[in-house]
Amino acid sequence: MGRGQKTKMKKISQAKKSLYLTDAQLKNEFAKCEFCEEKPCKDKCPADCSAADFIMAARVFGPSDLKRSAAQIMKNNPLGGVCGMVCPDRFCMAACVHKKFDSAVNIPAVQATIVKKARDLGGIAEFAKARANGKKVAIVGSGPAGLSAAAVLAQLGCRVDIYEKEKIAGGTCNLIPEFRLDRETLAADLKFAVSLGRVSIKLGSKVRNPEMLLKQGYDAVLVAAGLMEPIRLGLKNEERTIAGLDYLKNPKKYKLPGRVAVIGGGAVAADCAMLAKANGAAAVELISLESIGEMPLTAKEMNELLENGIEVSGRTKVTAIVKRNGRISGLETTKVALPPGKKFNLNDIKEVPGTGQTRKDIAAIIVAIGARANLNKSLNPAVFYAGDCVNGPSTVVEAIAAGKNAALEIDAWLRHTKPSAIASKVKSFVELRGYVAAPVSLASDFFGRKISTPFLLSAAPPSDGFEQMKKAYEAGWSGGIMKTAFDNVPIHIPGEYMHAFNDLTYGNCDNVSGHSLDRVCREIDQLVKLFPDRLTMASTGGPVSGSDEKDRLAWQSNTRKLENTGVMGIEYSLSCPQGGDGTEGDIVSQNAALTAKIVDWILVSGSPYVPKLFKLTAAVTSIAAIVNAIKKVLAKYPAKNAGITLANTFPTLCFRPGAKWGWEEGVVVGMSGDGVTPISNLTLASVANLGVTVSGNGGPMDYRAATHFLALGARTVQFCTIVMKHGYGVFGDLVNGTSSLMKERGIGSMDELIGIALPNPITGFMELAAEKKISGCEAELCLSCGNCGRCPYQAITMDDERHPLTDPARCIGCSICVQKCFSGALSMRVRTPEEKAALKED
Repeated sequence: MGRGQKTKMKKISQAKKSLYLTDAQLKNEFAKCEFCEEKPCKDKCPADCSAADFIMAARVFGPSDLKRSAAQIMKNNPLGGVCGMVCPDRFCMAACVHKKFDSAVNIPAVQATIVKKARDLGGIAEFAKARANGKKVAIVGSGPAGLSAAAVLAQLGCRVDIYEKEKIAGGTCNLIPEFRLDRETLAADLKFAVSLGRVSIKLGSKVRNPEMLLKQGYDAVLVAAGLMEPIRLGLKNEERTIAGLDYLKNPKKYKLPGRVAVIGGGAVAADCAMLAKANGAAAVELISLESIGEMPLTAKEMNELLENGIEVSGRTKVTAIVKRNGRISGLETTKVALPPGKKFNLNDIKEVPGTGQTRKDIAAIIVAIGARANLNKSLNPAVFYAGDCVNGPSTVVEAIAAGKNAALEIDAWLRHTKPSAIASKVKSFVELRGYVAAPVSLASDFFGRKISTPFLLSAAPPSDGFEQMKKAYEAGWSGGIMKTAFDNVPIHIPGEYMHAFNDLTYGNCDNVSGHSLDRVCREIDQLVKLFPDRLTMASTGGPVSGSDEKDRLAWQSNTRKLENTGVMGIEYSLSCPQGGDGTEGDIVSQNAALTAKIVDWILVSGSPYVPKLFKLTAAVTSIAAIVNAIKKVLAKYPAKNAGITLANTFPTLCFRPGAKWGWEEGVVVGMSGDGVTPISNLTLASVANLGVTVSGNGGPMDYRAATHFLALGARTVQFCTIVMKHGYGVFGDLVNGTSSLMKERGIGSMDELIGIALPNPITGFMELAAEKKISGCEAELCLSCGNCGRCPYQAITMDDERHPLTDPARCIGCSICVQKCFSGALSMRVRTPEEKAALKED
């Protein structure tokens, strides 16, 4: 093989490798996704696959996350792995909001990588199979339309037999070159589709008359035969050319050593050109009526053509094929043009006089200008048609959508009902019914009251009113605590009170709702009546003026008002970061005696039928001292249900432009979100064994952080910042993520999960492993930024290719280089005996 040929093959190999993203690249794409409320990616996808949702599902990046993310892809697109590799950028990527900002999330590559990683981890999350409905359906053709229809029908309970004339299933997917479509992925997607129910594929079975299948006992027949008859140029000597589909079917059959002309401007033509070059053609030229900008190719496909040295001659028409001695020796062409302002259309193309050219350098011609269906449609109402054979040329994902829609029409026919209206044959909203969002129940309880999950809205902006709570409940939330309200107390809420430390950590300098307690009481009454199965709670407080009798009456009055509404629980705010009590300490719950006194005021007169939670702060020297003081009070009232909420937002100081002269104004804000999660974790761990019921609060920005709270003994978990960041709809991912993790770990119920990390949740410092690993570099992933050379122990230097070399005598295995390597090139490994001996820490 010559040097030039090695270069060609190398580029093809690089194209195949780029089908999948590295872990670091994948996470980078995840970070770019905004989880848009409008989900434009979902709207633009013909199969209605939501990239926002499957990216959210995969973000935590555990094995169960990748599997459930892949399941979310496959429930809308049974050939999700294939589509991830071959989908053009004019669907989801074109709709991505980042396209107009910087660059779109590379959704197809993300999708392909997630599906592959899920399979490498043992498989996509399981789909349930439907009970047999006694109906049999035959499908002609095992391409994308036929397979997707089979998947949907099988999930509806039908027995499905697919008749495929070729010896392999997959239809035109088998014609997509392997550097673009990994055959292992195609085979795995086929296996997935067949696994969804009673589906069989009969290979080598050509069906000439679909109506004959009805006589064999089938209740309906779907013809999804695709476009397999090549469109011809209609020129003399055309029989000497190679049809594009024939070439893709078996490129090794054709020896094309000279200059090859590929006529056509679409994806099939581009694939033919790439394969011809890879298989030994001296030069390849793509000749198309379209200009380069009009060719229906993705940016990636066009770049591949250019990188592989394939010439592109646009606005060119082949007018004659020349042969000599029975072989092609050249062709004749002329330039063409469109009228000014006209979009590309064959009817408007006109030849440009005087631009004719005779080419004598062409040794072979591949014609790839399209294909057409070759069928006579049956008038029998039990015979249906789907895919390209009726819709014309389309993409794989559009064919999948067409197949899903056809399955709905067949199902309606079989049930003798009117089919649902379908606005577009190539846009389908159908989901596979066997998708299981919650494989393990998250059912729990709140002081004996059953709740669907332990996930609640915290007393915060997303719960500040009837409309907010109603929207949350409609999104599935199990309960919520309405934002803290008082009775007859002047309320001050600063303007622009929200702050953002970073993308996942917020802060607020408000303290309570601007709504009166009377209004909150009315709204609670409405919510309890409308949503009796949800845990509707309220949050309140009272004065701490130093006059105990007056203060006590106010706290007790607020309590009675709320109890009279039918509220299902009351939380008392004792930990506002802005303080406000005016007496002892900035925050009430920093004072054990004051906290215990207020708890006693509430419990002595409060109803035993309405549970009480007392919201504390982590901003104390010892949270155990505060909780033990409360515990003594709780022991006085054994018939009354009460517990604590930990750990709330954390008091911090941030600077912002303000009215002060000379410097920015410092503002005390309650830090919330990701930044406070580790603080809340330690706080919860510190009280986990004290025997007090805890509702976890403060920090969780994903389901995984919430499960840590539960593992530390929290009976419920409250959310605030995650809802402000991602909207009420994030509840679905919290449930799906938690349930999937439980299934993966063999945890069968919420009772098993709660407290699973106890009684010893913390590994002691002296118990931590002392073995010192060493960092290593995967050169293919290294981008030579040199940042790892900033090692604080001076253990990393660069080799001649600017890849890191780690000195075993200096590296103490701290792992900071690995954690900050953005490309994922560095990882920690076990030392060799020689490397162990080299390390001297004295």
